[in-house]
Amino acid sequence: MKKDANYLFNYPVKNTQITLEDRIIQLTIVEEPDCYLEQLSKEDGEGRLYLPYWTYLWESSIGLAQHILQYLSAISNKSVLEIGCGYGLAGIAANQVGANVVFTDFEHDALSFARHNVQLNVGLSTAFIQMDWSAPCFQNNFDVILCADVIYEEQNWDPIMDLLASLLAPKGIAIFAEPNRNNADGFIECIRERGFSIEKSTCTVLLEQNTTEINIFEVKRV
Repeated sequence: MKKDANYLFNYPVKNTQITLEDRIIQLTIVEEPDCYLEQLSKEDGEGRLYLPYWTYLWESSIGLAQHILQYLSAISNKSVLEIGCGYGLAGIAANQVGANVVFTDFEHDALSFARHNVQLNVGLSTAFIQMDWSAPCFQNNFDVILCADVIYEEQNWDPIMDLLASLLAPKGIAIFAEPNRNNADGFIECIRERGFSIEKSTCTVLLEQNTTEINIFEVKRV
């Protein structure tokens, strides 16, 4: 790690700008997140390994934020839940078009960064809740649920689909973004079997001179 690095929440950090449409979103992110893969990894009681993926700025979060700003200005004043928020980029985009966003993540440190980044861009008129998506802690429904890069492991599918069944409003929409992984088709098949419709679109994201095609899935109740 660089000895002259800036630190936030005990992590070396760097500042970056994400340009979306006519907006620039300021983010503070962990510098050299590869250094934390082993240090912060942990196993649960059943031997499942959890890696600190939140320390990475994923292309899917940029694609989801881009989609929100391009096509979903109608979410103004809607209730929005972001699961696995990481640095909070998609939720910030939703907040900037007038949505009422609740940011959630399993990792406390991720929420600390999300709170910091929200403060940089839109102030702090929002909620940050530590939550495991297999044990949702809400009694109310949400008009929109945002999910950037959360379906990469099949063990997550059932808890996420249960969350949608429980928390998505009757006329609500859940929006998933993922980078064309091989198992995405399996998730689509499963979610249709659970009584949801799904529409797919794609967008292109440029991050650190690398171009990635991101799939966007809009999920609704049938």
